[in-house]
Amino acid sequence: MPVRVVASYMAALMSLKGRPYSPAIQKRIDRALDPGKVEFIVEPDAGARLKALEAAEVYIARNEPLPPDLFQRAKRLRLIQCGSAFGERIGMEAAAERGVAVALFRRPISQAVADLAMGLMLVLVRNLAEGGRRMRGGWDGPLSPTRPDGSAYNWTQLPGCKGVTGMRMGILGMGEIARFVSERAKGFGMDIRYWNRTPLPKKIERKLGAKYLEKEKLLKTADVLYVGVGNSPATRHFVGEKELAAMRKGAILLNLGRGPLVDQDALLAALNSGRLGGAGLDVFTPEPFPPDHPLLQHPRVAATPHVGGGDDEMLVSDLEAFMRNAHRIAEGKRPFGIANGVKWADKGTP
Repeated sequence: MPVRVVASYMAALMSLKGRPYSPAIQKRIDRALDPGKVEFIVEPDAGARLKALEAAEVYIARNEPLPPDLFQRAKRLRLIQCGSAFGERIGMEAAAERGVAVALFRRPISQAVADLAMGLMLVLVRNLAEGGRRMRGGWDGPLSPTRPDGSAYNWTQLPGCKGVTGMRMGILGMGEIARFVSERAKGFGMDIRYWNRTPLPKKIERKLGAKYLEKEKLLKTADVLYVGVGNSPATRHFVGEKELAAMRKGAILLNLGRGPLVDQDALLAALNSGRLGGAGLDVFTPEPFPPDHPLLQHPRVAATPHVGGGDDEMLVSDLEAFMRNAHRIAEGKRPFGIANGVKWADKGTP
């Protein structure tokens, strides 16, 4: 019998839907969703999802509180596969009391978005786009002299090529991707401060090397500001004219979440006035974004066409990572990443 898996979402499948992709990618999708091993149900409606969970063995959940009557309804549930490396909101102890394992993992596409955030930051802080333009013949100014060893340091006299060590990374909204950004910023030796509607548990703060600040102070002191809040009607233009005016002069803004989180007109005005030092953008309103839009023509904007999660290969890797434990259960194996102390052998599975 296939293992029933119920999910509220599956971002990889949503991103792949309606797009052409290779037979090799299709083969991997088919393998991940093999009906001989898994019965996979994506149900965004909470009521219908709870009904589907009554016969489910695996629940793919976000890092958020579980439905209050989940365990009363889902009597066959054996594993909650949380799409998070942290899972502090999932209710691990309550699941453990009922013998339900909770497994955590580091989502490939979430890490890919964090990678791109750091890349866009470096392009702007190091002035790499201008450096490349000058190297390709766009510089007719004086050149640095060639030294006896044959090198010519900064031969196009590139300005604004800084290091990020010691800079303050400010994070607005400490969701999963923002936490991976924090980990990477820590590796670069940055000073990490964040704002969140609810401060993180101290244990997670220590792990990330991040400290909480009120939003107003964060805006005033961040050298780089990453917008990590979720997208909803309530967060439309979460960073607008007021927030941009409050930011430190010369600061860099990063938005890799959703276009509506940032007021693009106010952003362009802040860039044109010199208030902002740059913007790294992977998301826009609308998408596709007009190629002749002034934001894309601005010399202090580093832009990518909503590719934070990576290519088809990365998207399928994310799907496979979500489904890996369901396959292991179907094969009579212990799931990876159990984080709430449940002994899988107690369930009678090798």
